[in-house]
Amino acid sequence: MTITVDGISKSFNDFQALKGVELAAARGEFIALLGPSGSGKTTLLRILAGLEFADSGRLLFDGRDVAAQGAGERNVGFVFQHYALFKHMTVAENVSFGLRVKPRAQRPAKAEIDRQVNELLRLVQLDRLGGRYPSQLSGGQRQRVALARALAIQPAVLLLDEPFGALDAKVRKELRRWLRRLHDDMQLTSIFVTHDQEEALELADRIAVMREGRIEQIGTPAEIYHRPATAFVYEFLGNANRLRCRIDRGRAVVAGLELPAPEYPDLHDAAGTAFVRPHDLVIADARQSGLEARVRQVFLAGPAIRVELALLTTGDMLEAEVPHGSDLGSLIVPDKLVTLQPTKIRAFPDAA
Repeated sequence: MTITVDGISKSFNDFQALKGVELAAARGEFIALLGPSGSGKTTLLRILAGLEFADSGRLLFDGRDVAAQGAGERNVGFVFQHYALFKHMTVAENVSFGLRVKPRAQRPAKAEIDRQVNELLRLVQLDRLGGRYPSQLSGGQRQRVALARALAIQPAVLLLDEPFGALDAKVRKELRRWLRRLHDDMQLTSIFVTHDQEEALELADRIAVMREGRIEQIGTPAEIYHRPATAFVYEFLGNANRLRCRIDRGRAVVAGLELPAPEYPDLHDAAGTAFVRPHDLVIADARQSGLEARVRQVFLAGPAIRVELALLTTGDMLEAEVPHGSDLGSLIVPDKLVTLQPTKIRAFPDAA
């Protein structure tokens, strides 16, 4: 099913949660709504589900306006962050609930419901747990039950509201890979809400970054990460160092160092902010050219060595990443004077 969000706005009393949002999802696409708390992503998802209604704008499913239809008329599966399972029902009863409450004329026979439930439990790898209750399951298993229940009604659209937010990091990683395979196998159109950048980058075909009720940028994970349209998107998508700069005819002047800023060839001596990711900062001997800095702290745990440094000119704190086994051992010790050489930066002029 294709989805078109056409100028949707929504207010709650004096707070405008959505401001003319535009979004189009192709059939079979997996889209992430990514943004901080209060950006409007869950409100948009609930409007797609029919759990909230827009104040203005159109919502089209396969070209048909469903903005006035309730949740039961849209053929949408919805998965909540905290499972929302019925505690007094077994796993099998939870999964079959959507089928059992259908109008009599549309309700499958009991034998067919049982067959579909068994098939879904096999699909989500819980086929031996149908007789258990939610309290007897782990968090990851409960979320699989919630997914199976959403899939039982054979939805054309699957909507997920931070489905892995209540799980620990290891289970979250396993489940999101499994969910992506499930999405591809069932050829669903899926939209999920998350504030986890890594989750969005790994799962989605496209990411819509939301801010203050609007979509700031939408694109593939590679486009969003490597070619952010705004300073907000750059900083939100991964760890980034901020540096005050002047943008002048295709150059960014940062603490006296000139760096390329080809996106702005016509700006003349404009105030701005330059961003550089920790893995794009090379630590070099103090005698070389670059940004003069002093090593403050070194963190050896993790996939890379993290080095905190202070710029000598401004005192700004920066973070660089160094691979384990690097030959920089003599430079990355506290209080050492070094230079930093950015290999890639992105500058943005200050808002007018």
